Amino acid sequence: MFTKAEPQIYALRVVTDPQLEWSPATQSDHELVLKSLDSVLASPTFRSSRRYPAMLRYITEKTLEGHPEQLKERTIGIEVFGRDADYDTHEDPVVRISASEIRKRLAQFYRDATFEHAIEFRLPLGTYVPQILKRTDPATLPQSATPLVEVPGFVERLRSNAAARPVLWYGIAACSLLAFLLAGWSYLRLASKSDSGLVERVWMPLLENQNPVLISTGRPVNPVTVGPEPADINIQDHIIRPEFRVSTTTAKAIANIAGFLQIHKKPFTIHDSESNVLSDFHERPIVLVNANDNKWTLQLMKDARFQFTPENVRSITYIRDAKHPTMHDWNVDFLQPFHKQTVDYAIVSRFTSSTTHGPVFVIAGISSNGTEAAGEFVVEQDKLTELFRQAPANWSGENFEAVLKVEVVDGNTGNSTVIASEFW
Repeated sequence: MFTKAEPQIYALRVVTDPQLEWSPATQSDHELVLKSLDSVLASPTFRSSRRYPAMLRYITEKTLEGHPEQLKERTIGIEVFGRDADYDTHEDPVVRISASEIRKRLAQFYRDATFEHAIEFRLPLGTYVPQILKRTDPATLPQSATPLVEVPGFVERLRSNAAARPVLWYGIAACSLLAFLLAGWSYLRLASKSDSGLVERVWMPLLENQNPVLISTGRPVNPVTVGPEPADINIQDHIIRPEFRVSTTTAKAIANIAGFLQIHKKPFTIHDSESNVLSDFHERPIVLVNANDNKWTLQLMKDARFQFTPENVRSITYIRDAKHPTMHDWNVDFLQPFHKQTVDYAIVSRFTSSTTHGPVFVIAGISSNGTEAAGEFVVEQDKLTELFRQAPANWSGENFEAVLKVEVVDGNTGNSTVIASEFW
């Protein structure tokens, strides 16, 4: 599947000079912007939705009209989404979630687009006023551009893992490959941040450890419906078995982690948690992705204040707070209709494990949206700043744990907020 001369992903497709932001002033400028906007909204990235194109068109047109001051959450909710004038923006976060999804879709569009698009739209965090930029032609770039993703020993490790654990090869290869591709976007996004000092300090115990980081990811397994795999199963049937599927949300979380580690030239491996044994973790820096689908997340967090706890009676999982054990408010009922889910919860935690004798980072949601949001949270300067404002003045900086509330709309992951934390 892999040859020795591996292709590399270069930063030649989407390169934008931040200094090229401009304010279209003439009629021809406006026409160019609107034509470019039509092209973006007609793309597969946007045309599958009504909500996100409507909001992006509205905020762009208001900006062109010279009324960016009108781009407030309540106004957009009323004008774009038909909400009542007195609607509660806290109870109905449709604008914030739509803005988050627009940012993701714009990033995806320009990652995949060619340079026939002379205009680039961005929606910076913390505002509903879009940026409009002119894009740089790749012909002006040096041919020695740096690869986006160049994980030391990546292909060799995949080969060795395949030989050692052939029965898990296709599932973990799919996860690794998707994370590998998404990591290019994560690498570029993270590298562009002006101040990542706090993010680096949070990850420092893993970065300074002499061993490669082991990313151990869970995957859904239903032994009742799947059953044991036949010994003589063919390749095709093996690949399509449900327990070997890795969700896109999990892959996005892994991509954020991989992109960050690549920036800091920290070697890593990606394993299916079911393929790991406890000795794999001894004195190694570990990142545990997913909760109920990852037995190691549950085991290594059994003494933590916040824990994932499934109820035996119903298909509900909640995050238990040891200080308030009767409180079950942070929960997801897995029998509710998928498109009616409005919230998920996640835990991000970093601690030194007395079991593995090494640093452990937990990035896990109750369901998949929580995992995706947690994967973004741990590499975002602003998010981590929000968390560490809650730390006590005498905190040593060694261990922390936080519960995130994650907004969900139509199955899409929205904004995350810290609702509880513990530092020790």
